Amino acid sequence: MVSAQAGELPAVQPNDPDGPLVLAVLGGDQQAFEHLVERLQTRVYRFVLKQVRRPEEAEDLTQETFLEVFRKLTNFRGASRFSTWVMGIALNLARNHRRKAPEYRFDMASEDAVPEMVDSGPSPHKILENKAFAGAVQEALSALPDDVREAIVLVSLDGLSYEEASAISGAPVGTMKTRVFRGRKMMREAMAKKKQDDFLERE
Repeated sequence: MVSAQAGELPAVQPNDPDGPLVLAVLGGDQQAFEHLVERLQTRVYRFVLKQVRRPEEAEDLTQETFLEVFRKLTNFRGASRFSTWVMGIALNLARNHRRKAPEYRFDMASEDAVPEMVDSGPSPHKILENKAFAGAVQEALSALPDDVREAIVLVSLDGLSYEEASAISGAPVGTMKTRVFRGRKMMREAMAKKKQDDFLERE
């Protein structure tokens, strides 16, 4: 059972939508953790699916992520949004998964394998509906170094700020900016060779 003493509860950020549920779980409300999982599991799954090869691997890592979240919840101190902390755990598990498979080659999973998102806002993923374009993007991403690809996925594909990407990856903001700049340049060059349009935001 996850719980913390009143004096040990984290000072969650006031703009964190998951903050009340986190405090409820730490106060002994186990049902609140189920609500947290329901709120975040699709986002975590979609994120992990960009890091590993197959949907079944993403499903296993998503489950493992929330088991790790449950075990480590008392370590959460509110320095970032709860969802950012969770995504950092998911990224570390994905990294470990790739290290255990030396033959690992990145493949962008089909969006058909990903449940529809509630958010109806613009997404860079919509452009991947074109199969030829998606193939070119997949090949270009496959050629990126792991750390650069992670930065591109976090900032350019998931639309996170550099600060959020930094908190998730553990890399300094300046390092993230450098990796994204390098990754965008490499992606543009790769896409140009395939005679495909550039889809990444220019700085």
